[in-house]
Amino acid sequence: MTPEEKARVKIDRMFAEAGWIVVNRDEYVPTMNAVAIREALLKGNLEADYFLMINGKACGVLEAKREEIDVASGMVSDQVATYAKKVPNYYQAWQNPLPLLYKSNAKVVDFQDYRKSNVEWYEINRIHTPKEIVDMLGIDDPFAGLPLLNSKGLRACQFEAITELEKSFRTGQNRALMVLATGAGKTYTACLAAYRMLAYTPMRRILFLVDRNNLGKQAEGEFGTFRLTENGEAFNTIYTVNRLKSSTIPKDSNVVISTIQRLFSLLKGEEIDDNDDDDTDDTTGEVTLPDNPNLPHDYFDMIVIDECHRSIYGNWRKVLEYFDTARLIGLTATPIPETMAFFNNNRIVNYTLEKSIVDGVNVDNRVYRIKTEATENGGAIMQGEHVKVETRYTGKTEEIIIKETKDYSKTELNRSIVNPSQIKLILTTYRDAVYTEMFNDPQREPQFEYLPKTLIFALNEAHATNIVNIAKDVFGEVCPNADMDRYVQKITYSSGDSDELIRQFRNDRDFRIAVTCTLVATGTDVKPLEVVMFMRDVESEPLYIQMKGRGVRTIGDEQLRNVTPNAVSKDCFFLVDAVGVTEHTMSIPEQGEGPDTEVITLKVLLERIAHGNLPDMYIKRLASTLARLHNKADGEQRAEFERLAHDSMDAIASRIYNALESGELPPFSDINEPNNERKGLVAPVANHADARKYILILAAGFVSTLMPGEDTLISKGFSVEEAKDTTSAFEQYCHDHQDEIEALRILYNQNGEPITYSMLKDLENKLKMENNKFSAKQLWNSYAIVSPDHVRRAAKKEESDALTNIIQLVRYAFRQIERLDCVCTTARQYFNLWCGQWHRDISDRQKQLMSEVVDYIAANGACTVRDIRDDDKTQAAQMIRAFGSMQKADEALLSLFNFVVLRKTA
Repeated sequence: MTPEEKARVKIDRMFAEAGWIVVNRDEYVPTMNAVAIREALLKGNLEADYFLMINGKACGVLEAKREEIDVASGMVSDQVATYAKKVPNYYQAWQNPLPLLYKSNAKVVDFQDYRKSNVEWYEINRIHTPKEIVDMLGIDDPFAGLPLLNSKGLRACQFEAITELEKSFRTGQNRALMVLATGAGKTYTACLAAYRMLAYTPMRRILFLVDRNNLGKQAEGEFGTFRLTENGEAFNTIYTVNRLKSSTIPKDSNVVISTIQRLFSLLKGEEIDDNDDDDTDDTTGEVTLPDNPNLPHDYFDMIVIDECHRSIYGNWRKVLEYFDTARLIGLTATPIPETMAFFNNNRIVNYTLEKSIVDGVNVDNRVYRIKTEATENGGAIMQGEHVKVETRYTGKTEEIIIKETKDYSKTELNRSIVNPSQIKLILTTYRDAVYTEMFNDPQREPQFEYLPKTLIFALNEAHATNIVNIAKDVFGEVCPNADMDRYVQKITYSSGDSDELIRQFRNDRDFRIAVTCTLVATGTDVKPLEVVMFMRDVESEPLYIQMKGRGVRTIGDEQLRNVTPNAVSKDCFFLVDAVGVTEHTMSIPEQGEGPDTEVITLKVLLERIAHGNLPDMYIKRLASTLARLHNKADGEQRAEFERLAHDSMDAIASRIYNALESGELPPFSDINEPNNERKGLVAPVANHADARKYILILAAGFVSTLMPGEDTLISKGFSVEEAKDTTSAFEQYCHDHQDEIEALRILYNQNGEPITYSMLKDLENKLKMENNKFSAKQLWNSYAIVSPDHVRRAAKKEESDALTNIIQLVRYAFRQIERLDCVCTTARQYFNLWCGQWHRDISDRQKQLMSEVVDYIAANGACTVRDIRDDDKTQAAQMIRAFGSMQKADEALLSLFNFVVLRKTA
């Protein structure tokens, strides 16, 4: 480089260290903030070495000289001053002439504030930060002082999210949505956004809204460990972070972490206890704000809404919109139309689960399907069978003998019918397959005391309890010495300290199976988790993706073995589908207009009816409820209601519907009016408290538990159809790209050319970009399902990780070989055969040297002496000496590759 170029490199570095981006003038875009434009055009065909712009407006100029030039000279000063006056009209400028002047030779930086005639040049030996310039010029723009974001320490998706967020805010948007896959670091990204806003803008108070209180504790911990700050100190040592635990917010709080329920309580002035009681959304309609909320509407400068896809924000929307001056950031992995609309369709980053798998941020899953007769087709409770019946509303249980045979559907299973045999059959099938069919590539030592960490999703609390109890028996058979009360545990709202249970599940070797409903469905990070089992169906696509996402987190091999000692590595997780959740189309909630009627519980409805509160919507809902219960009830239940109410459910419902449809029912205007016609319609319910209680009992339903029940296995195993789809798509891809991808071209033509490590990595990357199921391991497993007799599974990790497995897969796809077999397993055997073939021409020394590289070739592809020299110059020199020349050594290496990897004898 010339002396001028060397100086420019150092000056570029100074700009970067101060938070500026340096670009050529044809690379400038208006959404950039602090920019130093190289060789910017000025009036009179002049060019400024560096033209400084803040938020699209020029603010200064820097003249660069080579190191031996004395920048203190008057000539250089005059040159900079001239440039400051020569700003063309097509540049926006904060002031004209430009106020801030710099001159540097890369060793010295001099500065002058050109607005102040009495201030001379003085030496500063650095570039001012954007925030310093904003302060000096008094720029009234909250985002003008944001420095260039350094990508070091950030994932690409996190860098994109923050960069696009700041662009969005600078262009006037006040709401932004970040779609980041589970495991991509949403909270870490939020910490970075909060830090930059607090450090470089006038923002002083940020609200971090979480979906559940235990996630608030998790976020509080992450703010404590976040150190991507200017001086490397932890976030919470620079700014005050408080989780909302009481009815007051400390005055020095910079970040407040809360659920929206707690925030609402705070606005109403209610006491707040630090427990998890507010984790469930028990609102019965859109919330109503108090007349005089406890916080001013401009209290928060920015609100970060975690898991913002949740419908919870529909009812609670008014709480968010009360803080009408705050900028809103939404974080989610699964946006729905309502989410997009709330954030004005301003999705600034869209980092999907598929992208995260390709990038290695997350792992993919393999689906293992279990079908049983009861799960697929329902069953029957036979006459004379013993059944334990629980009345849900009262909790009362009794054992009865069924008087007549009753069929139940698969949708009733585990809702109103519990068949312990069905639960036991699913768990037993999983237990017997976990080491024989699932964790066998490579084969994991079958130690059930270290069963892969398994999370089971149950339908409800009662179902979860049944699963836990039956799992203790099923796994107790193979773990006689294990403490089953620790081995299998329930993590639900009734389980006590859920945070501690999650921590134990994450770290405890003895805790192998966790059963939950939805508490561990979102946000919870359990990296060692290797199996997610669905024993409940899910209709909502966002919820399903969130639930499935519990298994995607990556973890290092040693970290995994700390909690699962017999593990090898986590290259994928297994989704055990026991209900068909993977086999039907999910629904995506549509955007609604918001509640236009008051939504209340059935219990409250009946109470209001009893007090004479009888608008059309109340009595219509009563009629609908009675009609539904009449159709669902059996003869005894209908008779019992009629005994209590002195009327039948269907008759009451029919009279109400007829009265409403006829249009002759006098309108309801005031509860203090007689409203006799309306009261007459509901009198059987309003006048009999026992009838109202019985309605609540029937509405809550009953759970019948078979004692013991029966079930049979229909099928188990990986999806053959999915495997066929994957292998067919892979084979089509190979044929479609056989001429353009180097490795595919060589393999298709079978011309003996070397296939190197770089070629295989290129093919591997292209396959991953095409389809996240095109990893070598996924393809190998898919072929093992489609053609089990023609595929040999890996016995060791180094076999399953071998890059040359791609060669075998492609050759199998091209029908060049009849079996899939990792070449690493036979490398030594074929090496000996190769030596035998060369027996007259190979010396002991040559054989020894080739023996040292054969395993590398078998795992990574062909290599040359030059490749070896890059890693070990001594070994390369020895090979050249042993074979007489580099050319002959390369010929031997290619011959070895063709023989060991491609099995070519010629």
